[in-house]
Amino acid sequence: MDGWRFEGFPGRVLYVDLSANTLETRTLPLAWCLEGMGGKGLATRVLVEWDTTEPAAYDLVHPVTGGSDVARHPSTPLLVFTGPFQGTKVGSAGRAVVVSRSPLTDVYIDTYVGGNLGHRLREAGWDGLFVTGASDALVRLEIADLEARLVPCPELKGATTWACEQALDGLGECFSIGSGGEAGVRFASPITAGRRAAGRGGTGAQFGFKRLKAITVSASTEARDLARIHDPEALAAAVNVQRKEMGLKRRAGDPFYAFGTSRGPLYASANDRMPTANYTAADGVVPPLASSAVAVAAAPPTSAPVPGMSVEGPVALDAHRLSGEHWHDAHPDAKQSGCCAPCPIACEAADRPTVDGVRTRGRPVHLNRVERPEYETLAMMGSNLGLTSSLDVMDGNDACNRLGLDTISSGAALSLVCELAERGWLPEAWGTTFVAPFALGPYAEGDAVTWRFGDAALPPLALAALCAATPGDGSLFGALHGGAVAFAEVVESLTGHPATRCTAHCKGLDLPAWDPRGKRGNALAYMTANVGASHMRAGYKAPTGLPRDSALDLVPELIESQNAIVVRDSLILCAFAKGASPDAMLAEAWTAITGDEATWSDLCQRAGVQWDLARAWNVAHWRSLGREAAAEDLLSWRLRKEPLPSGVAEGCVSFRDDDDEAACLSAYYRLRGWDAAGQPEVNA
Repeated sequence: MDGWRFEGFPGRVLYVDLSANTLETRTLPLAWCLEGMGGKGLATRVLVEWDTTEPAAYDLVHPVTGGSDVARHPSTPLLVFTGPFQGTKVGSAGRAVVVSRSPLTDVYIDTYVGGNLGHRLREAGWDGLFVTGASDALVRLEIADLEARLVPCPELKGATTWACEQALDGLGECFSIGSGGEAGVRFASPITAGRRAAGRGGTGAQFGFKRLKAITVSASTEARDLARIHDPEALAAAVNVQRKEMGLKRRAGDPFYAFGTSRGPLYASANDRMPTANYTAADGVVPPLASSAVAVAAAPPTSAPVPGMSVEGPVALDAHRLSGEHWHDAHPDAKQSGCCAPCPIACEAADRPTVDGVRTRGRPVHLNRVERPEYETLAMMGSNLGLTSSLDVMDGNDACNRLGLDTISSGAALSLVCELAERGWLPEAWGTTFVAPFALGPYAEGDAVTWRFGDAALPPLALAALCAATPGDGSLFGALHGGAVAFAEVVESLTGHPATRCTAHCKGLDLPAWDPRGKRGNALAYMTANVGASHMRAGYKAPTGLPRDSALDLVPELIESQNAIVVRDSLILCAFAKGASPDAMLAEAWTAITGDEATWSDLCQRAGVQWDLARAWNVAHWRSLGREAAAEDLLSWRLRKEPLPSGVAEGCVSFRDDDDEAACLSAYYRLRGWDAAGQPEVNA
């Protein structure tokens, strides 16, 4: 068995051509590994250097919007990569990254997934996978150390991600899609460990386009022993610093170590950050839709407005009932359940299973068990849909896990339909109801389910119906296949109603559960992220206040934070461990693993190069379509022009004014070293 080619890096990628049904080992130059640092940094370099996208991809027509659909073409590459921290004892490193052209946005996407997939892939001897082409029939990729094969799997067609994991038990870590990915839903996600999703950007649809149902990875003891670490003692010392920091936080009673992100509704609603009723508000108070600025431009209804909480509003949701604290009150046997080894944070919890009413011992069973949702899910599948309790979110969360769908974009899509239904803006032919595909809550199979906010049974029923639909077939669900932005474009073209004004996105990526109208500088972070509206690409060290003031002074810190996050995302370290993992400790761990004497500043400089590579890749794509980068960077209308109706940020939009928005974007381009049009001045 071949060992690692370099200290800290296996130095090899498994290159899979599904069209040709071939697999080969490709080697990586050491310079790429050190400059890219692993993870998204190295994957971005490989994506740019090895890009297999054919010119014919630009001729492919999107079935929903009718525009160009490059992401769906078989030649579009799909990458799964690890970093130098995987397979080591660095805490909170149970991650892997998926990089591709997003089926949802058609631009660059990198999205991370938890669990042990990243550990196993690196321990097996791979830096990552590069997949191109499309199989003639459904297949799975089976990896055992440096051996790999493609296996036809017609028996897995239509299987949920949970069923897929159970069917492939014994083959190692499983990374699979459900019916959402198979159907090509543009916000589908591949899932591992039952509920860990590579959530954003629809990479599950990329699996589906390629007819790749699952990837399994196992690593033998012999393969793990071949890993090359430059200085194991120095690495142990760096890890010890991190463990002490994490121990201090746990002993101090840090609520994050007990509740994970699930306490988010309490903070976010108090600070006008929590999406409510499709981003019509951000404080948990559902406003009457008639008060919305978007209604001013509305034509007469094309469908009968659905009576609902937004029509009647305002209705106040209970932030505590939406939080994980309420979930724990309702599940007293629930326990913290670490998923991503080695990680002392254990940011999730599961209800302990029972046998004949007796609680079992040991770790909770994750498949087919009740899991505590994280904040993004509690908000996007909860408050954004007008739901009033974290318990109401459970069925929708589980549906996303089983079907393989992103909870953020699922919530964005469903909440948009609810708003348009309550406004009376849906096409008359679609109506305002759909048929329940199975019995749930008050509905029997075949009952009519009305599109409205506040119905806990609606998300799982609607998502199942969505996955059974055909994209672009002229139906409501056929349009919803494309995601919220595509759906709004279709509705606007059919009815004349300004449905696109009701979306919340940047570059086509649905906004996460943090409204930029409640925090100064947040909008610019969304605008400048290469993937679009992501809350995981930047952060500020201290509260920045409300966007009533200019954000211009924040631009240098924004760039600094973006570069720092690229470093962490390349090494790969979970974002939740940031507070317990000092910059110096991470640089020391890097040197101990690779032998590369780089300071934190050196690593951040390399991160800036990788940021520019992804940006240049996007700009080249936009220009081939005749689109300008600066226009692509703008947030959607609602966030720029519709003020928040209540709360501490009442009256705020995402910037102080349009001039401040333009000045901030211009300053960002300049400090990044880009030209006035937003083009990096690098040879990408």
